[in-house]
Amino acid sequence: MLLDMERSPQILPARLEFLYTNIGRGHPFYLDGIAEALIRRGQINLVRRERDVFEISRGVSQIAWRTARRLYRAGSSGGFAGFLYRRLRKDADYSRKGLLSYIMARDLRREYLSLAGPVIVAHPSLVGFLAGHPMLCYQHGELVAPAESQVVGAQIVFVPTEEVALSFLAAGYDRQSIVVTGLCIEPGLARQAVDAFAARVIRYGGLQPLTGAFFSSGAEPSQHVDTIADAALSGLRNGHRVIVFAKRGGKLARAALHAMQQSRRNFAVVDKSNVFQMELPSATIIEHSNRREENALTARLFPTLDYFVAPAHERSNWAVGLGLPMFIVEPCIGPYAPLNRDELLRLGVAAVIGGSEAAKTFGSRVNDLRASGQLETMAAACWRAFPIDGFDRIATFLIDRFSA
Repeated sequence: MLLDMERSPQILPARLEFLYTNIGRGHPFYLDGIAEALIRRGQINLVRRERDVFEISRGVSQIAWRTARRLYRAGSSGGFAGFLYRRLRKDADYSRKGLLSYIMARDLRREYLSLAGPVIVAHPSLVGFLAGHPMLCYQHGELVAPAESQVVGAQIVFVPTEEVALSFLAAGYDRQSIVVTGLCIEPGLARQAVDAFAARVIRYGGLQPLTGAFFSSGAEPSQHVDTIADAALSGLRNGHRVIVFAKRGGKLARAALHAMQQSRRNFAVVDKSNVFQMELPSATIIEHSNRREENALTARLFPTLDYFVAPAHERSNWAVGLGLPMFIVEPCIGPYAPLNRDELLRLGVAAVIGGSEAAKTFGSRVNDLRASGQLETMAAACWRAFPIDGFDRIATFLIDRFSA
């Protein structure tokens, strides 16, 4: 049975409730991974419903959530909206009860506080808004735990590492409430990790072109989009195979198309309907309509990848757990990205693309890293240092705890 990972309001005959914010990709991605792991275990009937805050909220509450989504999309691109967005994120305290939190939480609390079964969330705001629910589960999948994420109010908190667990202990959780899962990497990637890593290391020592994957965040900030497009073009001009994953009709899709046209080389724009019916050229723009499509397309092409370019958000887990070197797109926006960047650099699995000029020489830089052996060193730095089956471990926990 396939479940629509974007939004699936239909009622399923079981017990778990997944509550999404569906603002951006990061936090919803973690709930998607749990659902996928349950599907792979044949336990999707354990899920009663998947819903999001926009479906439940009404009137002024829904206006508040839609405003938050608009600020997310506009705020990451600079200007006054960017200033306002950064200020709001900097001052975010989801444990504090105020007028805005009352408005945003009103319908959610009405819907869920009387619900007997477990509710699983991934955004810290929902932990604060639903504090008091007797079976609230909080999935925190990031490598780091900024103050914004450390919201007390859940009965169970899933975290990837012992280091992150210490942050939640300091915030006020007791040890029995915290479940250390290992890194939460898409099950479709985790199951290919060993074979893909072995093939990648062989390619590093060979003569064939390297293959790079290029991703933006859900908000597609202009600063990131320009850097990603320039880096992809530089990779292509320096002999790499380039695969750009882009939201259909989004800013990255347009910027990547313009960059590929500048290259005067063969390229293709494909989607789920034809990407696997052809041999990909040196440059490919893969368009997707939602997270489920993007995840499926990424999993199919993952064995061919030698590095990836992305902001330091949820895909940071790939660099640490999959032996896939990461090149970080800056500026780091929001509270998670700067801490993720610092952690990735400390672990030696990533390097920074420092702006537009650096992006234009990106391809030759990667070639130099390959020739010196540094690219392989980055890939091997954390290989097998952390468990990478966090989603499956969460699924096992939920099955054991909540199945009949």
